[in-house]
Amino acid sequence: MKVITIPGVEEYAAAHTTADPDHLLDLAAETRARCERPHMMIGPVEARFLQFFLLTLQPKRVLEVGTFTGYSSLSMIEVLPPDAEITTCEISQEHADIARKHIAAAGYGDRISVRVGPALETVSTLTGPYDFVLLDADQRHFPEYLDLVLPLLSEDGVVVADNVLWSGAVLDPEDNEPATEGIRRFNDTVVARPDLVCVLASVRDGMMFIRRKKATR
Repeated sequence: MKVITIPGVEEYAAAHTTADPDHLLDLAAETRARCERPHMMIGPVEARFLQFFLLTLQPKRVLEVGTFTGYSSLSMIEVLPPDAEITTCEISQEHADIARKHIAAAGYGDRISVRVGPALETVSTLTGPYDFVLLDADQRHFPEYLDLVLPLLSEDGVVVADNVLWSGAVLDPEDNEPATEGIRRFNDTVVARPDLVCVLASVRDGMMFIRRKKATR
């Protein structure tokens, strides 16, 4: 991932963020050793950021698009209510196997379900409501995921989309890659919808927080 902050800022933020517990350190080490793109892990800064948010939201049902090796799922489950569950979607069997191994080792095998296959197909078979949805894969199809997950969202549910700055590529008019175009369409669609409230936070590679607009008097 291209650095989009002042040099040294990311490292400074990481150095002043609570470190991962041992089981996440082990998972991160295996991911770096076995996977071609270990930077797809959200990392400790974003993980702690999500944990603070989820401690307030306290969702019971969570849907994640993009398991990778399970780092984000394991980060989230630690701060969820004891009866909360996560359904997470992953297209790679190899990545799913790593995730399941570490999820089981951490003792969360009964609360995190890894679904393998194209996430657009998987999500279309699910039944809501979900209190929290994390979009973190298949960025070119983010607009399609939005259409799928909003009907599954609980009344006070929240959608968070990761990588919405795409290493700054969203600002480059010459970048017409499918993922870049998908993220641009997603960002433009969300902010233009009168029924939604959103904020694009410049945390790491950009996180878009989305909820339904409440009726006002």
